[in-house]
Amino acid sequence: MIYMSFRWLKNLDKVVVVMLGGILLTACSKQVTPQVSVAPVPSAKTDSVQVVTIVPGKPVTLDTVAFGKLLADARGKCMQFYLQHSFKTQWLLDNQPSPLYIAFEEIVSHAGQYGLRASDYDLPAIQQGVKLLYEDKVNQRSLVALDIHITEMLFRFTTHLTVGKINEITRGSGIWKQGPRNDRSLDVDLLNRVKTAEDLVTAIKLLQPAQEQYNKLQQALAYYRSLENTTPPAIDIIKGLKVKQDDSHSIIPSVRKKLSLTDLKPYPMMYDSVTCAFDSLRYDAELVSAVKWFQARHGLEPDGIIGEKTLRFLNQSFREKADIIALNMERLRWSRDKYGDNYIFVNIPDYTLRVYENREPALEMRVIVGAVGKPTPVFSDVLENIVFSPTWTVPTSIIREEIIPRLRNNASYYADKNYVFYKDEVPIDPATEVWDDSSNPYQYRVVQQPGPDNSLGLVKFLLTNDMSVYLHDTPNHRLFSKDYRAISHGCVRLDEPARFAAYLLRDQKGWDEDRIQKAMRANQPAGIRLKKKYEVHIEYFTAWVDDNGLINFREDIYGHDKRQLQQLYPKEQTSDLAGL
Repeated sequence: MIYMSFRWLKNLDKVVVVMLGGILLTACSKQVTPQVSVAPVPSAKTDSVQVVTIVPGKPVTLDTVAFGKLLADARGKCMQFYLQHSFKTQWLLDNQPSPLYIAFEEIVSHAGQYGLRASDYDLPAIQQGVKLLYEDKVNQRSLVALDIHITEMLFRFTTHLTVGKINEITRGSGIWKQGPRNDRSLDVDLLNRVKTAEDLVTAIKLLQPAQEQYNKLQQALAYYRSLENTTPPAIDIIKGLKVKQDDSHSIIPSVRKKLSLTDLKPYPMMYDSVTCAFDSLRYDAELVSAVKWFQARHGLEPDGIIGEKTLRFLNQSFREKADIIALNMERLRWSRDKYGDNYIFVNIPDYTLRVYENREPALEMRVIVGAVGKPTPVFSDVLENIVFSPTWTVPTSIIREEIIPRLRNNASYYADKNYVFYKDEVPIDPATEVWDDSSNPYQYRVVQQPGPDNSLGLVKFLLTNDMSVYLHDTPNHRLFSKDYRAISHGCVRLDEPARFAAYLLRDQKGWDEDRIQKAMRANQPAGIRLKKKYEVHIEYFTAWVDDNGLINFREDIYGHDKRQLQQLYPKEQTSDLAGL
């Protein structure tokens, strides 16, 4: 229940206070006039009670002739809204704002809870317009125009909340193939049924993605926004620095302070356990343990050694972290209905593949993804074929950038490396070719034959895209031990391909582990069509909450965060991250 005052009533000796039920936003402190109320008001001269009857406000009908241009300028969603409501104003009555307006104002003023900004929906100007509208005799045309503007801004907000704010996903290098945003009309359907403030609050809840991860990130966002003003000063990043347990260093107090503020597991003994001083320079065991947790949550090896990479993450302000969380909530809005019960999920910044069965993780392994100059695309696809003992047809870009330059230096370089060369589809010996500046890479086709040194390893998992991007094995598995694994030409390399193949073939008779191993080491390629198709989602999430309730962050290896944050929070308004 919320107590509101009549701020538009005049000639009353005292303010009438009434109870307005139904608006569920407990943070609301706005003042609003209910449409109908009778309340006792003590007289200023006697102890008796006067009974004052409040005249209810009425909606204004939008004259299709006089206000036709205003409606014509409104967006399609806005027109549908007024058509559903018999072309009557919904937010502004003839003598006061409606309770729906108060709910609108409260919801949009807290847009920051969703990683959005109130200023994007013209809220300050709307609030000023409403105030001025009722100060003197109401101008009907101004009232209608403002009501339409409020509706437009609400639909802008609900569109952003439903399918996302950012439209230009990719700029510069990299490919980000976004699927269709299927819920573009969900807000129209819900808002057309809104009649009360409670209805509006409920509609806003239903418009948000239903994924559990979205709700967890929303909680994390609120936490990090609350920490924005407590970020300690930056720590100097010293090249080659490695601070180990029991070392003493000037950065230790700053590290201790930063970790004492984060959402790590509680460390009540964040003081130096020997000197009992919070500002001690000694890197003691309790702080080492906290640093290990911090490293694990940022995709670093949890060795407890404070080096350059650990310090770079520590130097991110809480505001930067909050912005990254908000951006990843935005990405979940783009893919709100993308995932079913069973799918394969590759998170590029996490270098991890996970298989979900009945929405539960069934398989997980490390992966290698494309290098910065050859980024793995962000896209969805279908996996339905496996090729054991594959050949590898070298992409033209690699022929141009790697193979021809090597052959210029040494024409016999590929003599015993299991490659077959074709020129205009005729087999050739590369050692007899003249490799100079006139060599045209498009004339050549180069195929590496099956074997342990094949660049695709012993098995590949075909996708249906036209970018030649798929999942495959690799002959060099030692690279999976590295923290930074953005080193491929764009495909996704798997650390445990035989295990992955066994999972995909688990329901196909005869494909036990022994047969899979033999097929992977044969001299000829063997293609197997899966009885069951698998959806594959190659994604780019740099923040999420894990099963232990801990917020995780990853390096923005392709710069997608930086580019997209400039659209989510344009620079000229970065100081306005409205209301939590």
